[in-house]
Amino acid sequence: MIFIDLLLCYNFKKIYIMKNYFLVSLLFVLALSSCKKDLVDAKFSSQLSETSDEIVVNSGTFKGVSGNYVTEFDLDLSNPDTQDYLDRLKEIELSDVKLQFQGLSALNQDDTGTDLIITIDNAVVFNFNHFKYMDVASGQDFILDDTQKTKQIANYLLSNKKVHVKIQGTIPSANQFNFYIKFLAKADITAKAL
Repeated sequence: MIFIDLLLCYNFKKIYIMKNYFLVSLLFVLALSSCKKDLVDAKFSSQLSETSDEIVVNSGTFKGVSGNYVTEFDLDLSNPDTQDYLDRLKEIELSDVKLQFQGLSALNQDDTGTDLIITIDNAVVFNFNHFKYMDVASGQDFILDDTQKTKQIANYLLSNKKVHVKIQGTIPSANQFNFYIKFLAKADITAKAL
């Protein structure tokens, strides 16, 4: 009888120890899986910018003739912030999308401007009639605040990792001058963790 009691006591201790191992193992697995969830997505912001080549307006034209210009460049998503995540992108949101006109100080008050057309990947078009170049000549940012169009640009960036930007316009100026256009955007990026 004592032998049976000892045997039962030994088996209960063995079962008790096994239960504890099972519970400790289960807690360990749950702890690891909860840590892993935090590593699933990486969220960060990056400033995207690209500057056009030099634009020359009214080179060799007669006084009073409007200066038409066209400039094209690629806005590339690849930069030191995004480089490691390019193949892991899940979502991009653009904000603070703007143009900076640099070097328009040669404009006169009479040079009011006419058109400004911005085309992204031959699909997303911003069209501004009677654009006043004097408003941005002093370095003031020109904000592109159409939410639907910035979402389209973000989707193109997500798919292609870059977008082609074409900017064209007309500046009625008798003066010859050179300037640059800088395209800027803040990108909030969600990607799979490394």
